[in-house]
Amino acid sequence: MTQPSQQDPNLSGLTTETGKRTEQLLLNIWEPLDLLGQGLMGSLWRTVYLSIQDAIALGVLLKLPSLIGHIIIGKDFSSFDVCLKENALGVSLYACFIIVAADFCLWIVLAGRIIGRFWADLLELKRGNGHGSNKP
Repeated sequence: MTQPSQQDPNLSGLTTETGKRTEQLLLNIWEPLDLLGQGLMGSLWRTVYLSIQDAIALGVLLKLPSLIGHIIIGKDFSSFDVCLKENALGVSLYACFIIVAADFCLWIVLAGRIIGRFWADLLELKRGNGHGSNKP
């Protein structure tokens, strides 16, 4: 086991071995990927990276309403067509509409964030700055 003075300064103050290994593994993956992205895309890389990060986070969030509906009701609701097959007076119909509408709203948020981020970078590039917005 390494002493605190010998630890990598990039690693945070994690105390478990699993946490340290996981963070080191992520750093080993991220550093070459970051250098490659910056080399290929320059300042636009940050926008692409943040958009991918948003897509992953919102993709996980997108699965939560369906998972909760599957656990509680025992049915998988994937589209409004599935909702129309449910009993009009049953709870499943309303739960289905809520779950599908939540999925739809999360997709709108994801698309809006990606489009907004790229739009801001395009405007910065048009002004001649050449560095992009560098905003999340």
